[in-house]
Amino acid sequence: AVAMVAGTFVGASSAQAADRNVTVWSPYKGDNLKMWDAALARIEKANPGLKIKSVGSVDMAKSLAAINAGNGPDISVANGAGNLGWFCGTGAWQRLNTYVAGSNGINMKSTFTPSANAYTVSSNNRCGLPAVGSETFGFYYNKDLLKAAGYTAAPKTTKELLDMSIKLTKFNSDGSIKVAGFVPWAGYYGFEMDAMWLGLMFGAKWYGGAGEPAFASDAKWAKAFTWQKDFIAKVYGGGDFKAGSTKLTKFVAARGDEWGAGHDFVSGRVAMKLDADWMAPMFCDPDGWALNPCTKPAVNFGTAPFPVDASILSSNYGSGLVGGQVMGISKGSKNVKDAWIVLKGLATDLTLSIDFANANGSVPVLNAALKSGKITYPAIYQTFYDIAGNSKSGYHTLKNTGEHLEDVEIFNFMSAWQAGSVSDLKSGLRDVASKVTSILSRNY
Repeated sequence: AVAMVAGTFVGASSAQAADRNVTVWSPYKGDNLKMWDAALARIEKANPGLKIKSVGSVDMAKSLAAINAGNGPDISVANGAGNLGWFCGTGAWQRLNTYVAGSNGINMKSTFTPSANAYTVSSNNRCGLPAVGSETFGFYYNKDLLKAAGYTAAPKTTKELLDMSIKLTKFNSDGSIKVAGFVPWAGYYGFEMDAMWLGLMFGAKWYGGAGEPAFASDAKWAKAFTWQKDFIAKVYGGGDFKAGSTKLTKFVAARGDEWGAGHDFVSGRVAMKLDADWMAPMFCDPDGWALNPCTKPAVNFGTAPFPVDASILSSNYGSGLVGGQVMGISKGSKNVKDAWIVLKGLATDLTLSIDFANANGSVPVLNAALKSGKITYPAIYQTFYDIAGNSKSGYHTLKNTGEHLEDVEIFNFMSAWQAGSVSDLKSGLRDVASKVTSILSRNY
């Protein structure tokens, strides 16, 4: 879809092209592209002479390749926070520090949520602005299954999560898992997010004070993986880790389709699950993905923050993992001043933020949208708004590591660890740190 549309505000200190044309590529399509283009039209109207070409349905890999080949757009969108290092490390997106701090800049702290402010910085340089909504991760639980086991609320600590899972887990006559209480397992509906979730539950840091990988130096990583192994042994193996790992391997291999009624959480095959806010519409309505009104959900579920280790309960419970789409200005842009006008306009458009939230259920990154009172969502969704607004919520510290490459390393380690292929935990975590150090030394 191609539409001639939109722009707003003024730029920083770069030459402004005489023709004042700006091209914007985005992944949006359908109604989302219409909302995006409407925002661009408002920007254009506020800036006479500015002409914006909007091209939708363009994924970030195509954008990055085009930018690095010298024929990309002025502005493009990356799908998630973890991709920021991909665009920043290669220099595909320009640094925005000067523009943000300039006379026509943005007060990032007062304008955006703390998490959005943080996940648009990679290797201490701001090379992006948050695009539209965030993706907020929380804890889902099946109310009916918990009630049958004698529980009325979600677990708050990792010990409670383990104890509850023991009672919630049911086995078939052959010893295989029929219903799993909770599955702390890399590769179970989590893409490469599983290790991130595990680290967050224990407050583990990704990088140290000097910017070095902290997987070996922060003892909380070892504590998290020790808990995972203990969980697998006690909940699924009757105290035997190998037996529990074998059963979980088979259980995960037989999981239902992630994007429909066959999902294990919808079918009742798993009682508790960590997942994104955007899964709530699917749990409400697997066919239409309708969040409102969610009066007759496909599964009777509740939402809560991540359970955390008891040592950080008072400080960290209520926070969570928050990321989101990011947009930036290409290194080859011939009209950076106007590109900044458009970028800032998109990031701060209140109408776009509110409309997108109402249409998609995503939590806005604009503080003004959160306070507007114009967003409609069911009570079940309040948890995600609370997590997104928590000052300790956020993505892990971002570095110029390419597309999720450090995430892949800790995920791969988690996969090997849960399979019993790692004999020395500390040595394995040192190896992860070494591999991420190597990644950081490359030019992305």
